Amino acid sequence: MNRARLMNLAAAMMFGLAAVLLVLAGARWIAHRPEFDFRRAEVQGELQHVTAASVRAAIAGRLKGNYFTMRLDDTRRLLETVPWVAQASVRRVWPNRLQITLREHRALGAWADGRLLSDRGELFVANVAEAEVFGPLPSFDGPDDEARQVAERYYEFAATLAPIALAVDSIDVSDRHSWSLVASGPGVAATTMALGRDDTPGAVQRRLGDVVAAYPMVVARVGGPPAQIDARYANGLAASAPRSSDPRAR
Repeated sequence: MNRARLMNLAAAMMFGLAAVLLVLAGARWIAHRPEFDFRRAEVQGELQHVTAASVRAAIAGRLKGNYFTMRLDDTRRLLETVPWVAQASVRRVWPNRLQITLREHRALGAWADGRLLSDRGELFVANVAEAEVFGPLPSFDGPDDEARQVAERYYEFAATLAPIALAVDSIDVSDRHSWSLVASGPGVAATTMALGRDDTPGAVQRRLGDVVAAYPMVVARVGGPPAQIDARYANGLAASAPRSSDPRAR
């Protein structure tokens, strides 16, 4: 009796295994049918520099798999190599479509090595001329690990300078993390402002605030926008005479 039961159990297991293998083979056959190969890629997002045509050209012949077998993470990483693409998400649409949603980088300025800095503090490679379609961008320089801080401070510096009608032309961060910027305004020659390091939190921003507060008096004393202002002193500022001619004057 026990032996008969064991034989029945073994037969049932073999039958079950065969059924599973049959199902898997059928699923594999269905999954690789040409009907499920991707026929169309739909591209969406608020795009200015990236076009659907450029995305399709970038992925042509490089997509692997179909509706069932594609690894979406691999496709996402491939899309994020396309110039100007900051972030990509990919979704399958039954039975053979791919829906791609893209977020573009928004260029804030040009980094010294030819890359661009986004408004989120990300360094990326793209055509600078495309970024300057609406006018020249500010220029930035510094260690790569300061990129995010440079982007954040650009907006802080711009807001601080607004009351004296100056705009940020460039920001430089030295290897020792000392900050300086160049600012100018309409018809006003550029001034280089040395702000030093954040020895205490917020020190650089406070020094720029001191420069802005003293700026009208400094202009009156030196006879025009000074070529340089050094705000790294504990008690006061140092300012030089105006530039005789400055090609950056606007």
